[in-house]
Amino acid sequence: MKTPRVVLWLAATLVAGAVVMALEMAAVRLFAPYFGYSIYVWATTICVVMAAMVAGYAIGGRLADTPKAEAHLFIAILSSAAWQLLALWTVRAVLPRLAETSEVTGVTLAALILFAPSMIALAATGPILVRLCADVATIGRAAGLVYALSTAGSMAGILATTFFLLPRLGTHATLQMLCGTSFLIGTAGLVLSFNRRALALPLAAMFVPLMLSPGLGWAEGSVWTAESPYNLVRVVQSGSQWLLQLNHPSSIHTVRDSSGIWTGYYYDYFALGPVMVPGARRALVLGMGGGGSIRSMRLTAPGIAIDAVEIDPRVVEAATRWFGVDPADAGLRIHVMDARRFLSRDRGTYDLVQLDVYQGGPYIPFHLVTEEFFRLARARMSDDGLLMMNVFDSGPGRALLLRLAATLRRVFPSVMFGQTDAGNFMLFAFVHASLSVPIPGGPQALQANAGVRDLQLRDVPLPPSTPPFTDDLAPVEALTRRMLASR
Repeated sequence: MKTPRVVLWLAATLVAGAVVMALEMAAVRLFAPYFGYSIYVWATTICVVMAAMVAGYAIGGRLADTPKAEAHLFIAILSSAAWQLLALWTVRAVLPRLAETSEVTGVTLAALILFAPSMIALAATGPILVRLCADVATIGRAAGLVYALSTAGSMAGILATTFFLLPRLGTHATLQMLCGTSFLIGTAGLVLSFNRRALALPLAAMFVPLMLSPGLGWAEGSVWTAESPYNLVRVVQSGSQWLLQLNHPSSIHTVRDSSGIWTGYYYDYFALGPVMVPGARRALVLGMGGGGSIRSMRLTAPGIAIDAVEIDPRVVEAATRWFGVDPADAGLRIHVMDARRFLSRDRGTYDLVQLDVYQGGPYIPFHLVTEEFFRLARARMSDDGLLMMNVFDSGPGRALLLRLAATLRRVFPSVMFGQTDAGNFMLFAFVHASLSVPIPGGPQALQANAGVRDLQLRDVPLPPSTPPFTDDLAPVEALTRRMLASR
């Protein structure tokens, strides 16, 4: 007689574990357009989730010892579903207001308001399920089975959300599916375990507001929006310009201006590479984005062969659909891969290496700025090669810029920099002795852009004790966060 109910208990164990972890993955993606995609967003979200689970386990332990433990089990799941539904309807009002605070404060409050209550309710099911299963097995076997199934469900939730739901269906549809799944298992439990068929219709009616829940508004002002395992990708049109946004609206990774050949942004300065390495035949672009640096380089070297590396396939799609990158270009090969993995596998030799790698915000992936990474890049460069790197550092002490320059000097004999705007710099790392004079004239297209043409290169004023970044210690995120806080 208990067999169907035991099956339902075990199903509840799997679902609760899966939904908790799936909500965590979806939460970070939901927060990205408002707080970025940094390690601090991840860490803060995870801590709130763990705190919710602590509270849920404590509450579940008390509910497990009551005579109505089984009813509490499915009521907890339904309560989680109800809060998920409420969050879907209020997220567009909550997140923009919290985005005005710091990333840690904002993420903490957002996770507490939108996700913690539903996660507390799901975590409370664990002790209750152990208590229920102990009626049909020993306590040890019951606890082991519940923990194992819950963990297996968590793994399934992470994999399904990361590899299928988010990149293929999007964040809003993912949250709807998680809410609907919670409603289904909670409703089934109350109806089947307690023969309360009268509850089926009103509980089923909850799917109406679920299906009508408003979208997240990410497409507002956009001509194209897509989600990938790495970013929320948006193309926004503003006058004659197309902007490629990754996650946060302020995170503009490429600009294309239909009114002229130059954009007025730092991408234009990559046109200097072929001028500074006369006769350059091959170039490697690490962090293609929408192809802004490729277009600039082609203005001064139309025939140069380019290998472009971009980790996000949706960004490549945006580049080819909206930013003029031609996948049929015989002189351009696009590689969808992490930049470091590409360097470790590639055996080509390049005269120019362009590095512009930001993970959907102001943060540089640490593994792409270490001494080991730059040695790998140097091994792929010709004897007259040049590495150019875009750096965003608006802090008063330029700590990030100095650490990057110190790291490059461990690999390259000459490192110089030029300031491209108030917060952006271009680092130039030469395989041989560098130019210490103003940049030479160059092609006619370059003459039309006085800002790029007249960029002054200077030696980086490095204090002797400036440490380099290494694979073992590269506090890029901490330096960037301090830089952002000091503005």
